[in-house]
Amino acid sequence: IILTTSDMPRRIPTILVAFVLLAPSVVAAADIPYAVRQAVVLVHCGDRQGSGVVVNADQGYVLTNAHVVLDLATMQPDPCEVGFIDNGGIDPTVYYTADPVHEVYDEPTNQDFAILKIGDPEQRRRLSAFPFLKTDEFSQVGDAISIIGYPGTSYGSQSVTDGSITGLDHGIVRTDAVIAPGASGGAGVNSDDNLTGLATRILLREVSPGVEEVVDYELVDIRAVLTWMDTFGPHADDLFVTHADPIRYNGPASFVISGSLSCTMLAKSELASTVYCLRIDGTRSVFPSDDAFHSWFADFTGVATLTVDQLAMYRLSSDVTMKPGSLIKIESDPKVYLVSDIDGTLRWIPTEERAKELYGDGWAGFVKDVPVTFFSSYTIGAPLP
Repeated sequence: IILTTSDMPRRIPTILVAFVLLAPSVVAAADIPYAVRQAVVLVHCGDRQGSGVVVNADQGYVLTNAHVVLDLATMQPDPCEVGFIDNGGIDPTVYYTADPVHEVYDEPTNQDFAILKIGDPEQRRRLSAFPFLKTDEFSQVGDAISIIGYPGTSYGSQSVTDGSITGLDHGIVRTDAVIAPGASGGAGVNSDDNLTGLATRILLREVSPGVEEVVDYELVDIRAVLTWMDTFGPHADDLFVTHADPIRYNGPASFVISGSLSCTMLAKSELASTVYCLRIDGTRSVFPSDDAFHSWFADFTGVATLTVDQLAMYRLSSDVTMKPGSLIKIESDPKVYLVSDIDGTLRWIPTEERAKELYGDGWAGFVKDVPVTFFSSYTIGAPLP
C-alpha cells in the first residue's frame, strides 16, 4: 500500500502504512523483565495482525488499538486470538481465543482503543497465570520509554525499541522510539515497567513527490484510555486496570461529586442529529456538543430515533453539562476549571503546577472548550485549594 500525505503531517494507523523502516534499535532482553515482556501479546483479528497488552490478570483483559480489532470497512469487530511468549523465547507459543468487549475508533479525536477478554486456550499448552502491567498516567517529556510489540519487520517475533517521550498533546504521547507496522496496540513502558500508552501511529510528511519521511511516532496516552473506560460507569477503569499510583490518580476525585443523568432513554429526532436525555418526569435535556455527550457515553449506539411528535411530548428543560471530573474552559477565557458535580459547578484550577500535580504534564490536552453560548449552564464555585 502506497500512502501519500500533503505538506502538513497526517496521522496514519501503523497497521496500514507500508514502507521500509530502519531496523529498530532492540533493547537487550535483560533491560526489561521477562514478566513485563510476557504481558505484551501478539493479536490476530480477522486478517489483521497487531499487538496488545494484558492489563488485568484475573479477568484476562487486553488493551489494543481499535484498528486492529475492527474491520474499518464495516466498523465491526472480528474474532481475535492472542499469543504469549514463554520459557524465555521471543516467538509466541501459547495462544488463546479473545473476544472484543469494547472498542472505539475516531481518528480526529485520537480515540483508537479496544478491550479484549481472553478466552479458551487453542491447544493443550496454557499459562499458569496471565502476566499483566500496571498503568502510569503521569508521563513527562524526556521520560525514557520502550515500545514492546510484534512488528512485521521482526516476522512475528517480539521486538523492543527504546527512546524517550518527546511530547504530550490531546491524549497522544509522542516518542522517538520506533513504532513499526504490526506493533499497533503494543505497550509503551516506562523505566518503572508500567504502561504509559499504546503504540498507535506513525506521523509522516511528504518531502518530495513519492518520498516520505517519519516525523514522529505516537502512542495513545493511557489516561485517555481510562477516561473512555469511565464512560461505562463510575470508576469503571478499576474493573479493567490496576494503577501504579492509585492515590495520585484518584486525587481529583476528592473534589468531585459523582452523579447520574438518570436518562430513561437517549434519543434524537428523525430530522436532526441533536441528542437528548429523556427523563421519567417528562423532561428532556439536550447535549449541546459532541464533547458533552462523549464525556458521558462512549458512542451513539444507544441513541434511539423518535419522531418530532414523540420528542415534543418531553418538555425541554436544560443543557447537559460536561461529566463531573472533566476539565473545561470557556473559549474567551484562559482559566481552566474542573467540573465538580452534575449541576455543572466549576472549580478553577489556579496554577499550571496544580494541574500537573492532579492530571500529569499532559493535562492541557484533556481540556475541552465550551462555547460562550453554553457557559451559562455552569455555575462558578470555589477555586481548588
